[in-house]
Amino acid sequence: MQEICKICTRQVSRYTCPECNIPYCSSTCFKSPLHTNCSEAFYKKQIQENVQPAQSQERLKMMEILKRFEENNFDIEDEGDDDEDDEDDLARRFESVDIASASPDALWSLLTQEERDRFIKALEDPSSSLAQNLLQRLESKPWWEEPSSSFPELIQVPESMVKPFPTGPPLIYNMIAICIAYAFTTRQLATSSLSSDSDADHQQATGLLTSLVPFLFDKKSTTLYMNISDAVQDVWSRLDKSTINSNPTSPSSSSPSPSLFTILMLDTATLLRPMHIGVISSSSSSSSSSAPRSTSTSPFDIASHPNRTPIYVLSDLHHLFDPLTRKTSSSSSSSSSSSKHITHKLLFYAAHILSTPPLVLKSLTEDVERRMREMEKVDQEAEGASASTARAGTETRNGEGEEENGRRNTSIKPLIEEI
Repeated sequence: MQEICKICTRQVSRYTCPECNIPYCSSTCFKSPLHTNCSEAFYKKQIQENVQPAQSQERLKMMEILKRFEENNFDIEDEGDDDEDDEDDLARRFESVDIASASPDALWSLLTQEERDRFIKALEDPSSSLAQNLLQRLESKPWWEEPSSSFPELIQVPESMVKPFPTGPPLIYNMIAICIAYAFTTRQLATSSLSSDSDADHQQATGLLTSLVPFLFDKKSTTLYMNISDAVQDVWSRLDKSTINSNPTSPSSSSPSPSLFTILMLDTATLLRPMHIGVISSSSSSSSSSAPRSTSTSPFDIASHPNRTPIYVLSDLHHLFDPLTRKTSSSSSSSSSSSKHITHKLLFYAAHILSTPPLVLKSLTEDVERRMREMEKVDQEAEGASASTARAGTETRNGEGEEENGRRNTSIKPLIEEI
């Protein structure tokens, strides 16, 4: 069952506090002033344990954190004029090492004594700038809530695939399902973009997406949603395996909370909404009517297109399943062939969205937001009805209790008079 973080009430919870059992999403929320009693006690305990001689199990945990240092390209801060040389030296030492499969001892042996001391110091003092920088690197907001510099790299769509109007069956409702699944997976993994994660997160992202939008992975799938309700209900029912066959017409009828539904629908509207204006590139502004038309195989100018936001979603997914762009240990000829049809589908979806008039996408986002408000209203009415029923039951029980007390007093009165 997926729960929302009880501290920030925005992200999907990934952890549970061992002291108060409250679900939370990240160390930022764990250290929130609303959670000070538990967090201060936790850090005090960690410092006391780390100053003692490290045991083998604790050392393994330390090595796992060391992996995260390298996976997130954490640059060890240093003073003096040799900063750049030290960073280059660190890169050379780890250049031939596969971080995902290397043992903790192997990684530890590649560090200098000074780097080891800095690492241990960060573990012993969670409030230090070094530890805080590491924690901040491990916690990321979705890219659509960050500055545009953090957006995924756009894929190249051949100009010949983009038409004045979309052809073939309408895929915009399937795109809604993809956006819901993409937003949920990104928030579940607490990452900025799915293609930038490690192999372990790549496998988890693939598993979530496969269960939420199977039509994207099945070569022979003919799934085609004809309206928003079909797309939303189908993905919503798949958010928890135990509720696949339940009635997904209301958020209160399935496992995820209504607040999660609201977040995902807002995310979907954001990811689908076209830009009000396009960005005019220098190349296009300098062109004239007499200039020769680009070949059909040249890439389409997505960066200046109003519909580029949903293309960022498809681009991130494309990079996620394209071994050539990931450059990880999982990249192989077999994985490339097994995911080739997925990248082809994503490219086709991108061309379809670029061919869709921006006004159509604008209307679609408004319908998504309207659907969200309707579902919120239904849920609020259901909660109000439940509360009224509970109050009525309490009043009935109180009335029955008073009546019973009256009968009991009536039967006791003659006995008292007799005594």
